[in-house]
Amino acid sequence: MFITALPTIATMVGTNRTLRGVAVTSPVGEPSLGAEDELALRRGIVEQAVARLSTEVNPRTVWEART
Repeated sequence: MFITALPTIATMVGTNRTLRGVAVTSPVGEPSLGAEDELALRRGIVEQAVARLSTEVNPRTVWEART
């Protein structure tokens, strides 16, 4: 499982599960948010990634993070 803002690269290196993150500089966060909001965003993205680990996939599946 990769969390990245560049899912094409993750797919090229062979990952089967990719969750598109927020931005290249901050794939699991948004620095412009307040501390509590960013923590909630990070937690949500990580929870989505963990849930996707138990999901059966076809090779090279990319999901969009729900923000």
